[in-house]
Amino acid sequence: MRRPNAAGTILQALEPMAKKLTELEARTLEGVAMPVAALMGELVMAARAAARRGTELLLQQAAAVVPAEPSCPACSSRNVGSHGFEPTSFIGRVGRVELSRRRLECGACKHSWFDFDERWRLPAGDYADDVREATERLSCRLGFREAVDELEHLWGVAPDASTAQRWTIQDGQRAEQAVAADAKQHWERYEQRAHAVAAGEQRDEARTQGFGVIEVDGVHVLTWKPGQEPRKGAASNTKSVVAAVVEPAAEGHEPRKVAANDTEAVGAAVVEPAAEGHEPRKVAANDTSVPAPTATSVGSESSGRVDHQAPSTLSQVAGSPMGPTGRSPRVRGREVCMGLTYLGEDACEESPGRGVLLERRYVATLNHREDFWKQLHAAAQAQGVLARQAVVRLSDGGAYFVDRSAELFRDQPLVGILDIQHGKQHVWEAGHKVVADKKDLRDWVLPRIDAIRDGRVGSVILDLAEERERRTVQQQREAIESLRGYLDRHQQLMDYPRYRKAGYPVASAAVESANKRLVGRRFKQGGMIWSEGGVEAMVALRVAFYNPGAWGRLWPHAAPTAAAA
Repeated sequence: MRRPNAAGTILQALEPMAKKLTELEARTLEGVAMPVAALMGELVMAARAAARRGTELLLQQAAAVVPAEPSCPACSSRNVGSHGFEPTSFIGRVGRVELSRRRLECGACKHSWFDFDERWRLPAGDYADDVREATERLSCRLGFREAVDELEHLWGVAPDASTAQRWTIQDGQRAEQAVAADAKQHWERYEQRAHAVAAGEQRDEARTQGFGVIEVDGVHVLTWKPGQEPRKGAASNTKSVVAAVVEPAAEGHEPRKVAANDTEAVGAAVVEPAAEGHEPRKVAANDTSVPAPTATSVGSESSGRVDHQAPSTLSQVAGSPMGPTGRSPRVRGREVCMGLTYLGEDACEESPGRGVLLERRYVATLNHREDFWKQLHAAAQAQGVLARQAVVRLSDGGAYFVDRSAELFRDQPLVGILDIQHGKQHVWEAGHKVVADKKDLRDWVLPRIDAIRDGRVGSVILDLAEERERRTVQQQREAIESLRGYLDRHQQLMDYPRYRKAGYPVASAAVESANKRLVGRRFKQGGMIWSEGGVEAMVALRVAFYNPGAWGRLWPHAAPTAAAA
């Protein structure tokens, strides 16, 4: 038997694998057949046991090594000695790993610490970074409960849903801060270079052939108003205990009602939706002082009747299709600013009528609007958009996006384009108000759309002005005047024949798709109402997940280079 720190001890980790292989070989030679999926499953389990044992042996050997001349992190003294070994454990993708490591103590200030923990980056909590990263990777695309269930199925280890939610908030803020810091550094370098070029101290770089595209848009998400997140009323009233919980539904399914005493569904502990700027609070399932967290919280119950249930509808968005006019004052729709940058040659046709972007970068935020524009500028620079002979800005014509992007890229050869689909939509909306007989609607709308597509916007404006004078119904006159004003304001952005000849995109399908991919799929599942902090954190994580290289910078161990090494 080898000593614990002797060379070759690591080979003991292969014993479970060798035993399983020998067992499977004997069964095979006896002619016993088994499904190949079952065979691979047994080998994977044996390999996992070997990996766990190997991790323990390697770490134990490393912990036994005496560090060379350690210094105290508190006072920098080198009068440091060993204070014995203490056990610890953590959970990684191979299971729970147990080891003992040396505690060091400073003879000068009596400060003690585990130098091994710092050098080997042992987790401060129960889980290693690989479990945390995998949990967030799944949480970016699934609900928290679904994510941890899936990880449990794949790896056999997983945290609870409340831990997944807490990690998402923490690391989402970390991702957000990293993007903001990178954008700040980029902006400082950009301003220095711009001033040097303006002063004649530096020549502007030559631009390359082709064009880059910047698309901007906004997408609404349901959020609780600050201070209006679900809370329990009188804790002393036993009848006010939540009678049911509505689970966030999987995409395409209705929310599932769960009895409050269903311990399998609710669990031993839950997370109360957090107020803005605060982390979620863990609550025992039998704690009657606060309600269980729900996508739509159920209020107090009196005489077997629910007095209040917060409706999951928009409260401050005019014309919302989400519900009736009487909406909860506790809920509002908040707009997530969305930006997308890509090069013209990266926009390809995957199949007839179906496009695909080979490479692109996303920028998104809920509250940090000023940072959004600097981050968009940095993304355009990183994507190579600002080095092209033309920079195409495509939007729906909203004054905020048009004005801010024009200011941001004022030193660029900017080509502003109004999304042609939005122009068509305005014509159809006006047509529905102007034409009384719906059989004549297409005859009123289509010629004007064709004229806009052919670049004859000026003639459409003149035609609308003449028709307005002919109409006598006030509603029809207002609809025509609204369309005429819309076209007049954006006429300089609607030279579609020139855009098509240059190969520029004329429809913002890419950013509309990004709205669904980055926001809609995760934030608009059945019954979901988010805290603003939760939206900001999850948006930052999803941007990092989909942007090239960003996830690897957030989690270096998960980067492709780290995996290859």
